[in-house]
This record gives sequence, C-alpha cells and structure tokens, in this order.
Amino acid sequence: MSEGPEVDGAFLRVAHRVACTGAEGPHRRYALWVQGCALACPGCCNPELFAVDGGERVAVAAVAAELAAAREAHAIEGVTVLGGEPLAQISGVTALALAARALGLGVLVFTGHTLAEVHALPGGAALLASVDTLIEGRFDATRRERARRFIGSSNQRLVHRSARYADPALWRGRGGVELRLGPDGAMSVHGEPGLARRLARALERP
Repeated sequence: MSEGPEVDGAFLRVAHRVACTGAEGPHRRYALWVQGCALACPGCCNPELFAVDGGERVAVAAVAAELAAAREAHAIEGVTVLGGEPLAQISGVTALALAARALGLGVLVFTGHTLAEVHALPGGAALLASVDTLIEGRFDATRRERARRFIGSSNQRLVHRSARYADPALWRGRGGVELRLGPDGAMSVHGEPGLARRLARALERP
C-alpha cells in the first residue's frame, strides 16, 4: 500500500520545509512537506507534490539537526510532517519522528490513509508509536472543514497517540495562512487549504 519514493529510512524525499510556523498545527512548529503521493486526492492544495521524482533527497540526520537549531532559535514546540503522502516514506518519517521526540518535541503527521490502512502498512505500528497525533483520511474537497483549525476536510480524524495535543481547544476555530519569501526570491503559501489556495491564485494574477 505504501507507494512512492521510499528508498532508505535514513533519507527522505523532501519538497520543502519551514523552520518555524504557526499555521501547520498547535504552537510554534517546524514543518516538513514530503514529495510524492499516489493517493492524489481531487482538489488537493499541493498537487505539485504528487510526483515522486521532485524535491530533494535529504538525510534524516540533517533534518534532525535543523530541528535542534529551530528549537534553540525559535523555541518550537514540535514538528509537523505533511505532503505529499508521508506514509509513502514511512521508515524515514518514523526515524524523523523518533529524532524529534528525542529532542523533546511533539510530532504531528498528516496522512491520507485511514487508521485501518496505517495498521496494515509494514512499519505502521512503529510509526503510530512514534507520533503524538495522526491526522488521517483522504482529503475530500466537498467536505471542507469549518470548525477545526489545520484540518482540510471534515471526514479527517484526529488520532491522538498521547495527551500532548488531545485538548480540543488546540484545534478549535479557523486557521490562517503564511506567506514566505525564500532565499531565491520564490514565494510560498501554506496554512488553511482554502485560504492558501485563494491567496496563491491572487498572487499569480498579473
């Protein structure tokens, strides 16, 4: 069931990453978007991440070093892994989650797979044991989430594996978006999917 750029648990195929954000989960977080997704949910806000041959191959150890630096520089509380489909690279994501937890950071992972599918994946149990909260389920563009922050569609479930993010107040309300200018001058938008898409379209207009 795990289809994508899985090559080695010591590496990840990464689309992009942000050292500190408030738009991808509770508190200040490091966010990493993996490259590659075979699920390709219609209406996904990141269709450019479907292809398995994009992004760059990054050592998990290098990302762990970035997490440590972000904790010191930005007082981040945790890490969020999105995509793409993180569980297409389940061993690398699990290694990253374990490294984050060793630093005292909380771990959120967004997946299009259901919890039953995660349990059926090779390495699924290890992944579940390494995260604090899993956000699971296919994105459904016809069922936009209106009540919870950070969640794309109302069918998606929060699966809390620890009490760290279990307080419903952390997820209540509407999310926001962040606009970032990269070192190469390229702009990126991330955060609440609907708002992010509208802002991205506005920026593309001449």
